Amino acid sequence: MTHAPRLALILVAALAACGGDGDYPELLPTSQLLAEPAVPVHARAAAADPAPVEAATASRAEALRARARALQGPVVPEALRRAAMR
Repeated sequence: MTHAPRLALILVAALAACGGDGDYPELLPTSQLLAEPAVPVHARAAAADPAPVEAATASRAEALRARARALQGPVVPEALRRAAMR
């Protein structure tokens, strides 16, 4: 069996991927690539003083843990289960 059809298909696919319609991305200087990122406006307060954000996050996490513990209990209330067992 000859590999010519497969090679031709691979060659056509490779040439199609090199279309001239798309531009290459603009190259950036290394200093710009390695620079510290700009902090968005909505995150500047948290960047300046992270304590309130950390406190709010910890509070939210504890509330979610408490909710998860509550959901681990029985689905049917004990009084209703007893009434059904009579």
